[in-house]
Amino acid sequence: MENQLERIKSKLIERLYKNSGNNKEVILETLSIEKITEFENKQQIKLPQEIVDFYTQVSNGAVLYPDEDICNLEPFENWHFDEKLIHKDFNKENDVTYDDYCAIENRDYSFERFGNIALMDLGCATTYNIVVKGKHCGEIIGKYEMYIEITDRNFLDWLEDCLNGKDENML
Repeated sequence: MENQLERIKSKLIERLYKNSGNNKEVILETLSIEKITEFENKQQIKLPQEIVDFYTQVSNGAVLYPDEDICNLEPFENWHFDEKLIHKDFNKENDVTYDDYCAIENRDYSFERFGNIALMDLGCATTYNIVVKGKHCGEIIGKYEMYIEITDRNFLDWLEDCLNGKDENML
């Protein structure tokens, strides 16, 4: 994992300063482990180790697309989640389709907010989230307007794919 963290850090720095002409040493701000622990205790969860390592060793968020206001990895302070539901297990076994949404009685969509944190906003009600509770803990899910896709990828693999342009849903 250490090599992967270093590759990701190098790619982030390269992306940030690719065309800027800035030759200065780049220092990415990180998050303290104390903030992570405080968050975990307050929310009654244990964050996946990969996201803890990234935010404490590489960067507190990431600008993946410098010319865009969206499609960037949110800093810890801007994570989006439902405080009342984050400690419940995310338990979807399969992708949730538009038809699944329509079939839900009383249109209670709270299940989609169980045990996950939105890390990246792609606009148009589309986000990438990390599962923090349940069977899929540590995996990235895509929430696309009216359906959820389980990617079966962990945070670092997903982020590296994004940086390498391998994610079909990225700009």
